Amino acid sequence: MARQNTAIYQKIAEKRANLELLREFKTLTDELANELESISDRLETMRDGTSSVALILSNWQRIIQSISLASLSLLKSTSNGQNVDRDAYPEPLIRINLDEDGEQEEEEVDEEDEMGDIEDAS
Repeated sequence: MARQNTAIYQKIAEKRANLELLREFKTLTDELANELESISDRLETMRDGTSSVALILSNWQRIIQSISLASLSLLKSTSNGQNVDRDAYPEPLIRINLDEDGEQEEEEVDEEDEMGDIEDAS
């Protein structure tokens, strides 16, 4: 009978060890799932960011053309050797920034500054 009790106690000890391993495995699995969800969120953010960059780059040629057309009268005035008066300067571009509340803020940007920024970036 004593042998039977020790065999039962040994089985109970093995089952408890297995239960403890299963609990540890479940904890590690939950942590892994949380990390994978975090990685998924980061990848989603990166995808959104690359979409924004792609949109900006697709419009870049149009932006350069707009600035070039607006500066055309200034170029004509300087190539004729005339003194450049204020009327020859292109109309200022206006940027409209939307803050998080959806309110609009207007910022006037002189195209010469824009061209200077572009030349500096080149």
